[in-house]
Amino acid sequence: MFDDYAATMPLIIVVLFELVAVAWFYGVDRFFDDIQEMIGRRPFFLYKYMWKFVCPIIMVALLLASLIRMCINHPTYRAWNQTKAEEVLLEYPDWALAMMILLIVMACLPIPLMYIRQALLDRQLSRTDYSECAYIGADGVSFPLDGNASEGVGQNGYLKVETEEGGLERSVLLSEEEEEEEEEEEQEEVIEMDDLSQEQSCKAVLK
Repeated sequence: MFDDYAATMPLIIVVLFELVAVAWFYGVDRFFDDIQEMIGRRPFFLYKYMWKFVCPIIMVALLLASLIRMCINHPTYRAWNQTKAEEVLLEYPDWALAMMILLIVMACLPIPLMYIRQALLDRQLSRTDYSECAYIGADGVSFPLDGNASEGVGQNGYLKVETEEGGLERSVLLSEEEEEEEEEEEQEEVIEMDDLSQEQSCKAVLK
């Protein structure tokens, strides 16, 4: 029973899920890059279409055929008949069929369980309260900042950063006008430095 039914069906289901996960979720191109990194060359390009389209269709058809066969033909096993002195086909009892279904479900159960677990973890991480942070000073000493400890946070929402001189430095967001003025001042400083360097080079030539 295990070899004929309980092992074949879960194997098809697991392989189908692995194929879909690699070909559609992870990506065939990324998988090709991994193979190239391991063996030094990329696989033949037809494998991309085989893994994405041909193989999943074949696996689904094989799975459906196995299910239809199990539903139409009652699962049987071979047993020795002493009166006839030959092997005969006998149908599995109901408890054996229940055991077969349980084995199939148990073999495939890790796939949905791990998916649900990962989905819950991702959902929990997406709801993380990013206001819970720690302030780390220049000396490496850190302490948590809760919602009431607003003294360590600047007006713009940034944490105060302790400089090497021991002072506190505030980071302030500039408006667009202030950014333009700062850029103009920087350009003027660059022009002044260029003029100064040209004057020094000219004086050096005259000397």
